[in-house]
Amino acid sequence: MKFGACIGFNPEEIKLASEFGFDYLEAGFAFFAKSADDEIEAYCKCLAENKIKCEASNCFIPGELKVVGDTVDYDALKAYIEKGMSNGVKAGLKTVVFGSGGARSIPEGFPYSKAAAQIAYFLKNIVAPLAVKYDITVVVEPLSDCNIVNTVKEGCIFAAMAESDNVKGLGDSYHMYTFGDKFDNIKDVKGFLGHAHVAEPTKRVYPYEGDGADYKSFLEALEFAGCPRCSIEARCDCFAKEGSVALKILKEAM
Repeated sequence: MKFGACIGFNPEEIKLASEFGFDYLEAGFAFFAKSADDEIEAYCKCLAENKIKCEASNCFIPGELKVVGDTVDYDALKAYIEKGMSNGVKAGLKTVVFGSGGARSIPEGFPYSKAAAQIAYFLKNIVAPLAVKYDITVVVEPLSDCNIVNTVKEGCIFAAMAESDNVKGLGDSYHMYTFGDKFDNIKDVKGFLGHAHVAEPTKRVYPYEGDGADYKSFLEALEFAGCPRCSIEARCDCFAKEGSVALKILKEAM
């Protein structure tokens, strides 16, 4: 399993991530969907110079571009995703994380069944064809702070509705811990987990020595399920100090 870091686009941090031994980077999808060609080119050049790729991307759909509710614009969603994916593959993008609580949250008074159907339609008819076109896997992220799709199994159920090998599930240790979704539940979706996020579970910071978190059980479950990548997605005050320590902790836990 590869380990990555969600660090954004700071050239110094990209250099450090490569030096620390991270296998890849994870960055916000909005950069690929909204940036000009010269910005994409500069980022790809920086990655190449540091011999690392941006294999994953989070924050898939912005909150103003709804997936659920009465104002869903599928043409706008398709255009946004297509531009993001077409630019993302230039940086090595292989996985896109569909958390996007603001876009998929159910509005007050809106029927749950209709919202679920909208998410299923979005994944099958908008996401899956584009994911296949660009050879990208989109993973459904369970969120503890959203009113739909809260557990790993729920995420995998919605992913299965897409009826595509390019749409899978995700396990996030912070959201699992917060919602009470047991790490062992990951083992039940063996072969269907496309990505993972990890963090110190109580403060959602980078893993640190003596933090008491059970990374071993989480990572063993991911390995059992065949998960290919796990990114540290957490608050970081100083990547230069915290990045190498966190990676060491995760590798030792394996």
